[in-house]
Amino acid sequence: MDNLIRILRSFSEGEEDKAFTENFVDILKGKVMTDVQRMYERGLTFRDNKVVFPPPWESIYASLKEIGFFKRFIPVNFGGNRTNEENIYFIMELLGYTCPSLGIIFVAHSRAIDLILAGKDEAQKKKFISRLRDGDFGAIAMTEERAGSDATAIEFSATKEGDYYIFNGEKTFVSNAGLASIYTILVNTRGKKGGRSLSVFVVEDKAEGFRLGVLSEKDGFKILPTGKLIYKNCLVPKENLVGDEGRGLLLALDAIDKGRILLAGVACGLGYRIFDEVFKYSRKRIQFDHPLTTSQDISFKMSDMHTQINAARGLCFHALKQINSPCYRSASSQAKLFATQMVTSVAQLGLMIMGGRAYFKNNIISLLSADARGMEYLEGTSSMQKMIISRELFKSYT
Repeated sequence: MDNLIRILRSFSEGEEDKAFTENFVDILKGKVMTDVQRMYERGLTFRDNKVVFPPPWESIYASLKEIGFFKRFIPVNFGGNRTNEENIYFIMELLGYTCPSLGIIFVAHSRAIDLILAGKDEAQKKKFISRLRDGDFGAIAMTEERAGSDATAIEFSATKEGDYYIFNGEKTFVSNAGLASIYTILVNTRGKKGGRSLSVFVVEDKAEGFRLGVLSEKDGFKILPTGKLIYKNCLVPKENLVGDEGRGLLLALDAIDKGRILLAGVACGLGYRIFDEVFKYSRKRIQFDHPLTTSQDISFKMSDMHTQINAARGLCFHALKQINSPCYRSASSQAKLFATQMVTSVAQLGLMIMGGRAYFKNNIISLLSADARGMEYLEGTSSMQKMIISRELFKSYT
């Protein structure tokens, strides 16, 4: 991890809070790194609309709260300690290195925060942002069985009656399902297909008419809560509407753009962890009286791995500099596309280098490779990223 921090500092031009970084790294080294494999092996259970983590989780959560970790995602004017986007990215790479599931949990959490902050109602922001600042988790729910990449096909209905909206529908593949206390949900408020029919609401997990549906176990991300949100005649106060009715898709897309860079950071951290594990193995593994690292074939593979990781990281830092520029959407999609394809490639090279050992269940490379395969499905598939990039590219030439 020390090498990763050194590399990240060489890419960053931002001012780092070194005291926070030291405390954060101590938690990652002392708690997360020592327990993550055990947590992966035990997995998650669900009970009473909430997720239940293996025992080390409570200690990790308490330590993160103690150092003010949740405040890092909250602007100063809401009682937080958010500085710049490079520092948030820095956090995501370190989480990706130690526990990719934990990284994705906080990507989803930060997207919910950004979505609420994009609204206009200051009382609404204070109400929910203060809870997210103090340790509650957030989530964003967009995907449905018939509305994945095509968000305009969302059928989840929200019908206004007096001071409430009546929610009926299901959201699926929701990261932080059962962990979040605050969900930001994209719903159809006009009863017809199209982006202008979509609105965003904040809904609490204790809302009457809500229940959690559990999805099948995943190959990777063993401690990332993923599930369905099911609403039946659920009453949501009208003041929980974020921004204007019918403008929800625009708000959601802006939050997702930022989330893609952070997700790419998790992928870069994961890629470097795979590289680290393979490098340590290759130095110790003796073949023909020499370590594997002396083999040209192995050393060339590892050179490719490291080069791909740094190339992806470079795209991420480029995208961070494009925030609020016309190139931002394209840059964030390029970073996400390249970084998630990179980590799949790096994982495959790692499996080849480690050979048969990597094929055994619960081998660290096997676990990390399963996580790597899942990265391309989050925040829009690779095909979706290519569609966004080409659309933005062609727009810039006309």
